[in-house]
Amino acid sequence: MAVPIELSPTFHAGTPTVLFKGNYFNETGAQWDVTPDGNRFLMLKPAGASGAAAGDQARPQIVFVQNWFEELKRLVPVK
Repeated sequence: MAVPIELSPTFHAGTPTVLFKGNYFNETGAQWDVTPDGNRFLMLKPAGASGAAAGDQARPQIVFVQNWFEELKRLVPVK
């Protein structure tokens, strides 16, 4: 939601309006951010969720591998 405000001569909050429509992830922690220049919002949205509900699709997975070079040396030893 976005609400216009006036600070002068006194504080006045305007009528709230919807800022974003759509299915976005809404879990614990920040699911959005603002670009450094302050001109855009970055939000997490399920892949291919053009009209489907977020719960209708499997969530994409991210595999994070630490120390992959050591694992590579173990699996493919140098002769």
